[in-house]
Amino acid sequence: MDVDVFANAHSAQWQRLRELSAQRRLTGREADELVQLYRQGATHLSLLRSNAPDPALVSELSVILVKARARIASPHDLTWSTGVQFLTRTIPAALYRVRWWSLAVTAACLLVAAVAGVWLVAQPELLNELVPPEQQRQVAEQAFASYYSEYPSASFTALVWTNNAFIAALCVATGITGLFPAQVLFSNSLNVGVMGAVMHVQGADWVFWSLILPHGLLELSCVFVAGAAGIRLFWAWLVPGPRTRRRALAEEGRTTIVVVVALTIALGVSGFIEGFVTGSELNPWVKIGIGVLACAAFWLVTFVAGRRAVAAGVAPGLSAEEARNQVAVAA
Repeated sequence: MDVDVFANAHSAQWQRLRELSAQRRLTGREADELVQLYRQGATHLSLLRSNAPDPALVSELSVILVKARARIASPHDLTWSTGVQFLTRTIPAALYRVRWWSLAVTAACLLVAAVAGVWLVAQPELLNELVPPEQQRQVAEQAFASYYSEYPSASFTALVWTNNAFIAALCVATGITGLFPAQVLFSNSLNVGVMGAVMHVQGADWVFWSLILPHGLLELSCVFVAGAAGIRLFWAWLVPGPRTRRRALAEEGRTTIVVVVALTIALGVSGFIEGFVTGSELNPWVKIGIGVLACAAFWLVTFVAGRRAVAAGVAPGLSAEEARNQVAVAA
């Protein structure tokens, strides 16, 4: 095979393939042409490799075909409307799907924190063993409050956000075990109870609540939802219902990924409040009010916007292809 003659004969096709691959929007006819040219180019590449393996020409045609393949296989272009729909429809629908698990986990964690706090207040000897009296006084008088103003607000916000987002993602990622999310939730609730008991015994209840509530309402809600999503993933594997385990894990796995994105955004808001509001000089009631509004917005998105999205047919657990090919079956 004469490589130069072969390249000259087909260079126009390869150039056209390159142009179509780089084109942002394609008409139906152009899309068909792209597929046809891709097939022809793949044949040309095979012939070159087997009969005249010219490295430069093989490399050039390979790059063209890779770009064409990516263009053909790309499901859709990311647009502003797609992003807005994801934020306003897909995320609320995913949160709505885990709503009852989230409420159950929230109730259980609050119960653990309350029981631990009340029990330790009633058992001062045990509390002193866990946290020595001198350390209790230091926490109540200085350490607890200074934690929120020790670092620059922007740095503290970034630190808190990345740490909490990592914990939330870890709860979801290890949810299939069923153990790690439960351990994280129990440990977190127990720590809240212990700290509440310490602050109450030291007569610093107002300091505790005025610094915890502004950011803690939203932050703890996110932690509870993350744990709930992880445990729900484990339950889908354990009890898949009429679905196969593979399908159940695929559907719930997609939902939990969307939940992680939602929680990352919400924890960013929580981190901003913790960095710029909690330790600020604002009136404590104003700070608490900001926290209540942020938390209420999160649960309104979950229940109100989520219910509307699900009613409109949004299914975060299904890929676009699966959603288009769902078939109604008799129970």
